[in-house]
Amino acid sequence: MENARISPGQLFALMMLFDIGTALVVSLGIMAEKDAWLAILLGGAFGLLLFIVYASLFRLYPELSLTGYMRAILGKWIGWPLGLLYILFFLYGAARDVRDGGDLLVSSLLDQTPLIVINAVMVMSVAYVLNKGIEVLARTAQIFLVVLVILGLLSNLLLFFSGVVEIKRLFPVLGNGWGPVIKTSLKQTIAFPHGEVICFTMVMPYLNQPKTGVRAGLAAVLISGLVLSYSSALNIAVLGNNIVGRATFPLLYTISLINIGEFVQRLDVFVVTTLIIGNFFKVAIFFYAGVMAAADVFQIGDHRKLILPMGLLILLISMMLSGSFTEHIEEGNLALRTVFVLFGMAIPVALLIAGRLKKRFGSGE
Repeated sequence: MENARISPGQLFALMMLFDIGTALVVSLGIMAEKDAWLAILLGGAFGLLLFIVYASLFRLYPELSLTGYMRAILGKWIGWPLGLLYILFFLYGAARDVRDGGDLLVSSLLDQTPLIVINAVMVMSVAYVLNKGIEVLARTAQIFLVVLVILGLLSNLLLFFSGVVEIKRLFPVLGNGWGPVIKTSLKQTIAFPHGEVICFTMVMPYLNQPKTGVRAGLAAVLISGLVLSYSSALNIAVLGNNIVGRATFPLLYTISLINIGEFVQRLDVFVVTTLIIGNFFKVAIFFYAGVMAAADVFQIGDHRKLILPMGLLILLISMMLSGSFTEHIEEGNLALRTVFVLFGMAIPVALLIAGRLKKRFGSGE
């Protein structure tokens, strides 16, 4: 493990930026139409339960990361191969987010720039910060969280002053009943983004105040869920659920409607900045989790030796994932219902049950 310590406030900042990530700018939960914001809230409630599972595993084995206590609970013959699969899972998550950010930037702003250039710049930037250590990444997160809060407050004020927000577009609430809301939560808004928080099982052992850190993590999941739900409701109130459902990046379209006195307008840069910051930290946490998992599984003392080769692997995977943005989204929806459910939910719950049984009855001490 890295010789580092992070504070509860730094964990909160990292988790907020990770949870918001790319989820803020896409049409999250729109399968529930006008009730997308409710589906996101329901997903957030399950997200809290998931984080409680991760925190409970951390309390059982406070000195170990995910790959470490898998071997402690399941034994070397099962725990080691499962750790190997988690390395691949973290790399896949990082590659997906690199591709997400690259595609979003190509579609919205840098349409003449080759995708591989954008992806390479993102991977190199993340690799540079990770080489400095988790403490540097955590301090950077605190700074950029403040930037995002300022941008968010300013954007909201300007939207309301522009007179484009129509609350009536959100009604009737539950016009189609609870069915679409629950279905959307199960298919999307639990796994994305809350099931991805499994990455922080590789970060929590670095907390200098574990109890306060767990509370900070719970607060981050709760607040990020509320922010995403509010953002979804705002997009629908401005654009209507039909346009939000068709738009690739509804938040970009929403902010583009800000127009005060024909003077304050064209504030798309706010959304692009939000995208770059959120995507950077999401890639960074997946990348870091993959590196630290590999260092633990293969017993490599200096994890920094793995940053460059794994960064190149992430870049390669990001370019090979799919042939187009539409294909990428379809593959992502399938992964949310399979890969992320397995690695982010099913396995951690099984580990917690097995870990508690072993601590209580067996030779786990």
